[in-house]
Amino acid sequence: MADFPKTVEEIFDDFQRRRTGLLKALTDDLEELYQQADPEKDNLCLYGTREGTWSVELPAEEVPPELPEPCLGINFARDGMQKRDWVALVAVHSDSWLLAVAFFYAVKLDAAGRLRLFKLINQHQTLFESVS
Repeated sequence: MADFPKTVEEIFDDFQRRRTGLLKALTDDLEELYQQADPEKDNLCLYGTREGTWSVELPAEEVPPELPEPCLGINFARDGMQKRDWVALVAVHSDSWLLAVAFFYAVKLDAAGRLRLFKLINQHQTLFESVS
């Protein structure tokens, strides 16, 4: 990722696009997500991309990673719980990751900028609320 978003508007736009991708994974593309989260594979993570899409991948190999990492091992709990409970669990962890990424970018904003970003983010339902 070459350029990090720097302003409240750029960070919020990044948040919205990543959230859109994750929401699509947890709703419209749920069957595809469920198949990709194969418990026989290594620790997998669900990523929302800056392009508004999603992917299931291994965690970044670089240390420290460029961005905060999403929940590791979404695939391991998949077969041990009801599907709707698994989706809710992945949604909660995805919400946490979205906030972590947004405020990772927001580290150089002042208090007023961070508060404004938080209020913009809070206008949306969480992914958990959207799938529950």
